Amino acid sequence: MGGSTRLVVALLALGIQGCLTGHLLDAARRREQPVAYREAFVDGDRLLLGYTALVTDDLGAPLAHRERRAALALADLRRGDRTVDAFLVVRLPDDAPLRGQPVALRAADAGGRDGSPFLAIERGAGDRPVLFVLHAPGDGPYQPFYSAALTRTRTAVWVYPLLPLSLAVDVATDPVLLFFAPAVMVLGD
Repeated sequence: MGGSTRLVVALLALGIQGCLTGHLLDAARRREQPVAYREAFVDGDRLLLGYTALVTDDLGAPLAHRERRAALALADLRRGDRTVDAFLVVRLPDDAPLRGQPVALRAADAGGRDGSPFLAIERGAGDRPVLFVLHAPGDGPYQPFYSAALTRTRTAVWVYPLLPLSLAVDVATDPVLLFFAPAVMVLGD
């Protein structure tokens, strides 16, 4: 009897703090943000990027660094009416080879020295890249590309096997959550 009482008390303590399922999903949320551009190439009608991303948890605590690759259409970089959210970023496999004409990486205030293409990278707080502008000979500068467009948010896979148990705990400890959860999820996100 003592063991089952402790289990009930533990489940109630978890339920008092709010929705266990929500807390689990928050703990499993991962955000990747670019912290450095390593290489760039113009390959036909695309700009290929190699960059380092910092992986953080939902509270912003650093967890790891990942080497990522992405492709951007040069036609999109020419247009000035693209918002960060509307920019089409093609995620490439992390080991995808980057080929084409090399593009130099320079500070935004360095300017062009020769006739080769370069990215003028503007940095913000913590020396993180905020945006870059592609400069290509004969094409003039392209529109700014904001690094925030490379940010991705995902949920860690370890949480999915725990969701049925957390839902059962939520139902047992606070059944009112079942009624309010859909409104909170729709309006809250």
